[in-house]
Amino acid sequence: MDGYQQEIALIKRVLAENPKGMTVTDISRKIKINRNSVAKYLDIMRISGSVEMITFGPAKVFFPSRRVPICDVLNYTSDYVLIFDENFKITMINDSFLDFMKAEREEILGQKLPDMLPAFLNDDGEILVGIKEALQGRTFSKDLDFEGKGYRFYFSVKIMPTTFEDGRNGATLIIKNVTHHKLAELALKGNEDSLRDFFKKINKK
Repeated sequence: MDGYQQEIALIKRVLAENPKGMTVTDISRKIKINRNSVAKYLDIMRISGSVEMITFGPAKVFFPSRRVPICDVLNYTSDYVLIFDENFKITMINDSFLDFMKAEREEILGQKLPDMLPAFLNDDGEILVGIKEALQGRTFSKDLDFEGKGYRFYFSVKIMPTTFEDGRNGATLIIKNVTHHKLAELALKGNEDSLRDFFKKINKK
């Protein structure tokens, strides 16, 4: 797809200007590229989810995709999400993860795991085992906590097998920061223990 970026950008633009849809012939005439090439580019764009097609009798009409790109969807969640391929190369990281790591996207994308894992994951050998399991088609889950200088975090980690649009295998790492929930749970348990001790003392009198 990288070799066709200019042509694909032209097709995206002309479709955006014609939201009611266009046939291959319409697009070909508009952007002045032969019909067979346009059909090939549209096939590529359909696979990647950039366009949608509806058949009206013998005619195939193409529209701009109405689906929200997966990157945009993942940026709506507060969970930390990292997607990597079978070579452990990071292909996507969402905004929440970048904010937590205080890192720029350019520093992360294209880098390899486990070198780029944050300390709270890199210190746990089970996470690396889970990554390998996910690449072999198995889902891995684990709760863990991490203590730094003057703070403590609690996380719920899930690593799931992922298949890319071109058929390659990969994995998605999802980390939920459950620190506030865990601290509230511990505080509640502490209060329950205090109350239990209090009533024990009363009963002994």
